[in-house]
Amino acid sequence: MKQCFTLLLITILLSSCYTSKSLASRIQENPMVLTPSALTGLYENRIEGDDQNSLWNDLCLHNKDKKQNIAEGNQVFLSYIEGNEITAELYQDDFLIDKMTLTGRPKDKFFTIRKGSHFFTLIFLTSIQSKKTILGNDANADLLIAQGHSHTTMLMEDEAIDDAEVVTAVYLRRSDQRPDRKILK
Repeated sequence: MKQCFTLLLITILLSSCYTSKSLASRIQENPMVLTPSALTGLYENRIEGDDQNSLWNDLCLHNKDKKQNIAEGNQVFLSYIEGNEITAELYQDDFLIDKMTLTGRPKDKFFTIRKGSHFFTLIFLTSIQSKKTILGNDANADLLIAQGHSHTTMLMEDEAIDDAEVVTAVYLRRSDQRPDRKILK
């Protein structure tokens, strides 16, 4: 029992979980102070020249029930009213395609969405998964995003698999206003 507890403690201490500060250090632009009016806005869903990633896809990391089709949607409207929730709406021009609510909390100059730190332990095997995203704005009100996703598996006290990735991006702000919502039929 003592060995199992020691193994679990060592695993937690050595896991590659991300802190908001470590993710913020990966962003090259200087963030503004986080306010609901600064974060709320209509953003480009894709970065020009990048066909692999999209803002909606980045946010879907925290909601496994949502589809992550890169080809759909050219705009994402984020709505943040003080508190612990952000609503994201995916649009194709003025047509609302999908919507999701993400919980998190404001911390320093970023809104932090954390979905992770899942620990699974058997006698000899430990698995840890961590997902964290921070959202903020630069001086041009464009959306800054840094996202960490890690998965570590340990056999006894030896690390068997360590898969970690950090992604940063800047999504251009198109407007402060939500598009006129038309619903696809």
